[in-house]
Amino acid sequence: MSVGSIPRHAYRPYSTPALVAWIAIAGVVTYAAGPVLRHMEFAVIPWPLHGLAVAILFNCRERDRAWAAVALAVAIILGAGGHSGDWMRSITGTAQLMAQSIAVVLFHQWLADGRHPLRGALSYTWLAVVVLIGSLPTTLLATAIVQLIGPQIAPGYTMGAWWVSAVTSMFALTPILLAQSAPLRAELRTDNAWRWELPLLASVYAVALIWAFFEPGWFGFELPAAVATVPFLVWAGLRFGVRGYAVFAAMFAVTVIASTVLDVGPFGQFGSDPIVRGRRAWIYVASLAGPTMIFPLTLVERAVAEARARGAFAQLAAIIESSGDLIAAVDHDLNIIAVNPAWVRGFQRISGVTVRTGMRMDDVLESLPLDRDESVAHWRRALQGNRFTAMREIGDPALARDEFEITYSPVRDEHGDIVGASQVVRNVTDRRKQETAEAETRRLEALGRLAGGVAHDFNNLMTAVVGYAGIVAQSLPGQDPRQSDLAEIEKAATRAGELTQQLLAFARRKVVAPKVVDVGELVGGFMRLIDPLLGSTVRLNVRIGNDLPDVRIDPTQFEQVLMNLAVNARDAMPNGGELGVDVVRTRYRAGAGVRVSVRDNGIGMEPEVVARIFEPFFTTKPQGKGTGLGLATVHGIVYQAGGEIGVESTLGVGTTFHVLLPGADDEDEVVGG
Repeated sequence: MSVGSIPRHAYRPYSTPALVAWIAIAGVVTYAAGPVLRHMEFAVIPWPLHGLAVAILFNCRERDRAWAAVALAVAIILGAGGHSGDWMRSITGTAQLMAQSIAVVLFHQWLADGRHPLRGALSYTWLAVVVLIGSLPTTLLATAIVQLIGPQIAPGYTMGAWWVSAVTSMFALTPILLAQSAPLRAELRTDNAWRWELPLLASVYAVALIWAFFEPGWFGFELPAAVATVPFLVWAGLRFGVRGYAVFAAMFAVTVIASTVLDVGPFGQFGSDPIVRGRRAWIYVASLAGPTMIFPLTLVERAVAEARARGAFAQLAAIIESSGDLIAAVDHDLNIIAVNPAWVRGFQRISGVTVRTGMRMDDVLESLPLDRDESVAHWRRALQGNRFTAMREIGDPALARDEFEITYSPVRDEHGDIVGASQVVRNVTDRRKQETAEAETRRLEALGRLAGGVAHDFNNLMTAVVGYAGIVAQSLPGQDPRQSDLAEIEKAATRAGELTQQLLAFARRKVVAPKVVDVGELVGGFMRLIDPLLGSTVRLNVRIGNDLPDVRIDPTQFEQVLMNLAVNARDAMPNGGELGVDVVRTRYRAGAGVRVSVRDNGIGMEPEVVARIFEPFFTTKPQGKGTGLGLATVHGIVYQAGGEIGVESTLGVGTTFHVLLPGADDEDEVVGG
């Protein structure tokens, strides 16, 4: 939509009753004004009818235009024939008037793309062009017809007189009558202007018009017509917009015509012929009232554009204020000219400083000595016209030091000159953590596929070793000393087979028998069984929440998960401590789920250890004390059940493992612990 334009629904055409009323008014005007304001001595169509007909056709709905044109023609014929008695000339004159009016309306709709003539300055300019030029073809055609048939069909007809009557009438009346349906805002002011200023100005204007055009001789001198009209019309347009101007223009037109008919005022000097006086008065009205309409149109159009710009700016400001990104801008001297609340909160969190507009960015960055120089350099680079993105860690290590993605851009004015710089900051710390976690998951999956393949082949080899060891043992006497060697071979092969089963569980290739279980009962029952195995120095604290959803998982494998986590927690507390197990309902993947948290207050782990904790064969225990497959197996079991496992650990404080499992979707038999 172009600047200053108004949606089409703001246009208010005539309703059907109003349209019928205006058509009736046209007939009455034709009958009453014909003898006085006709454009030639023997004319039957008065001058106002041209502008009135065009205004009525413009204010029609498109679906009403056809029947309205026919009804309007009938009304004008009746009015013209009624005052003249010459029905043939009334019909021919009306035909030319309607053809001319319809041509003007259609030509304007084509040029202005169907816009209302008072929609804006451009649309009104097209109306002026159409009135001056568009009425010529029908005038030329009518003149040719008169010449072919004979002057007796229209005595006294001249092309120039008819064209002048049409143009002046359209300039004088059409804008005034169209103002009430104009799609632009009717007034520039919405305060008390319409309550007291408009009536007051209209009263003064009425006095000035009477003084100038009826020449009462007040105060012993005459008021010039220009002084009585132009200042008031301009003031009305400036203060009250299109419709206010239309009111004053109508007062002006009525006063001029009335004074001329009564043979008083400035136009009385043009002789005793009322036709000559009326013609010149009408031209005067048209030359002043019509063109001056461009001023209120331009002003209102500008006011609408400014209001739209203010609204767009307010919306943009609201978007920036509510944005989760951190947005700030500085001028050439690094003075902060704009910051949104997210930037203020974010900077306060990492630096402890509250930022306000008007502060200098380089002074503000003094609170971050590790980052100041590089940040100022980036701002100055943007002020030189460069747009770039930087990835940086910023913040006071004692408060928070996060990773940010910062986009710097120069700010330019309407002439393209750089007047400042802006930055859009996005905290990517959580995103980086998520990316790291996803990469770790993919790495573990790759390790799982590798370990699963190796374990499968190794398990087949161990099965063969156990089998052949049994065959050899059966072939030897029972008291043969080699029986003990074969037993050790079989024991080692069986133990190796158990390791391969753990590897297969980590790789999620082990055959499982998932069932819908009550995790609360399963955890409560199993932890009671293993409580004696934890030792007397470890206190077990089990808390099971209410309203837990059922979970689909292999109960035996889930017990293995609990066993591994409990044993690891016990080993992390060599001097004793508390082993806590919490089971609560949680939101998981847009549905209900269960979170099982196993925590200890043991020695904790360093971040480097936490990053590798689920890798197969990775262990922190002394050689011979662990295989490094316990947590890898736990990871595989949990993910095979559709869940997730995470770990939080602080060195010297303790470790917590969180197992998230989705709720079951069916209603199978629930297996307890």
